[in-house]
Amino acid sequence: MGRWFWAIVVVGLLTAAATPLRPVYVLAPLLGLSIWRVGVASLASFRNGAGHIPSGDPVPLDLEIERITFWCQGCGAEFLLLVRGTESSPRHCGERMTERREVSRGL
Repeated sequence: MGRWFWAIVVVGLLTAAATPLRPVYVLAPLLGLSIWRVGVASLASFRNGAGHIPSGDPVPLDLEIERITFWCQGCGAEFLLLVRGTESSPRHCGERMTERREVSRGL
């Protein structure tokens, strides 16, 4: 579709420049084709489905043994992790958060 799209755009622009037709009659369908192509590309992203969601059940953590917190270097926000869903750290303020592990002294 990529080559055909650009070929149609070039032919349409040449037609608008070379003929006595008003350019609106040639450029409007090209604009509609462009909007249609962006819409199809946006909907095609749904083919992946929920690929970003981790598979399997979340693992509950025992806070008496180990306490895991995530800290944002940008604003200083801190989150306590209660259930581990994935190994990657969350994002906050557009950046990955820093993981801190605190082990209980009682063990």
